[in-house]
Amino acid sequence: MNKLFNILILILLPTVSFAYIDPGSGSAIMSAIIGFFVAIGLAVKTYWYKLKSFFVKSKKHDKQDQNDAED
Repeated sequence: MNKLFNILILILLPTVSFAYIDPGSGSAIMSAIIGFFVAIGLAVKTYWYKLKSFFVKSKKHDKQDQNDAED
């Protein structure tokens, strides 16, 4: 319990940081965030259409098989 408390205190206490983030760094971070969301959207779109086309084809196949069975 004491270790957990000490770790929590170290994390929550603010520390002084002499860091400078220039506009180029901010731009790179924004580009990375936008690229991440675009990549996720493209992956979802790709797999969504693959799944959708799989089920649409199987439904058409089922209807065609039923029509063949009736004839």
